[in-house]
Amino acid sequence: MAIVSTELEGKVTLVLNNGVDGDGNTLTKSKSFSKLKPEATDEDIYSVISGMASLQEKPVVAVRKTEEYDLVDQA
Repeated sequence: MAIVSTELEGKVTLVLNNGVDGDGNTLTKSKSFSKLKPEATDEDIYSVISGMASLQEKPVVAVRKTEEYDLVDQA
């Protein structure tokens, strides 16, 4: 069995600090941007997202990249 994976368009998510709750736990809010091209490098993505992050009212807690793949049996 020969399984071949094909990378699909991904997404990047900005996790923003949305304050604290009554117990002092950090609350977060997420903004996702989809249709990342598979050939985009992490450096390119981070550069663009850094620019977008600077436009946010709330501080950025994390930047998350999600990749998806199709798996096909070539048997």
